[in-house]
Amino acid sequence: MTHHAQLAVIDRARTELPKDERVLGVFLIGSHASGEDDAYSDVDVHVVIADDAADSFRADFARVLEDLAGPLVLADPIPGLIGGLGITEDWLHVDLIAHPLSEYEPADYEAVLPLFDRTGDLLPPARRPAAEHGEPYFPLPAVNLFFYFLGNLVTVLGRDERVVGNSGIVAVRDQLVKLMRAERGVRRTGGLKRLNTYLSTEQRAFLESIPAAGTDPADIVAANRVICAEFIRRGRALAENTKAAWPDRLEEATLRRLRDHFGVEFG
Repeated sequence: MTHHAQLAVIDRARTELPKDERVLGVFLIGSHASGEDDAYSDVDVHVVIADDAADSFRADFARVLEDLAGPLVLADPIPGLIGGLGITEDWLHVDLIAHPLSEYEPADYEAVLPLFDRTGDLLPPARRPAAEHGEPYFPLPAVNLFFYFLGNLVTVLGRDERVVGNSGIVAVRDQLVKLMRAERGVRRTGGLKRLNTYLSTEQRAFLESIPAAGTDPADIVAANRVICAEFIRRGRALAENTKAAWPDRLEEATLRRLRDHFGVEFG
């Protein structure tokens, strides 16, 4: 996939969607709005439509999407939204989402690139995200979830649910990633396919060093122990740095449960 195909879709969104009288505004979100697009980027096209056009747009979003992107091998509505995602024969991913005028909230998006505004005052000016790095903060929900997921390792492997145990490694690692982002004051997510820019070289090196694990319980335990020790080290330091309260009792109860069941230290 190249930028050429993406830019062709954007150009058609700019020139063709305004011909649809239901469409009041057209804008991009995502990497093409934030300036972070590359050869692998999706194209996220959003439109504001008249309130009375919601049902008709929902019914033929796939046709409109194919007019923008070309022949599709997938056109899948997104539940709860008007519109959905499309995949072209060349595997370009294009989203087309419509917002009825009465439900449109201009402030909902951190990056916006307007393409068409029928009234001239409907869409906000183009904007990009604020600086990626700010002041460190303490991500208490991620810390609590980390210990919750970790403690459930006893339940999962106690039932010999090895596949679930393997999936749990990803769950605890994801909380570590949130902690690392908080260390750097990063609050943006960047979507599900972009992470490198939000982490330091040192943070990435650690994540890449986590031992691989299949479904052998010993390997699952080993990977969790490595993640746990690093999470506690970083988490306690971050709590001190941000003057936040570390959940000592939750940590102690979780580590005791793991130690009693597996016979090894996790912290």
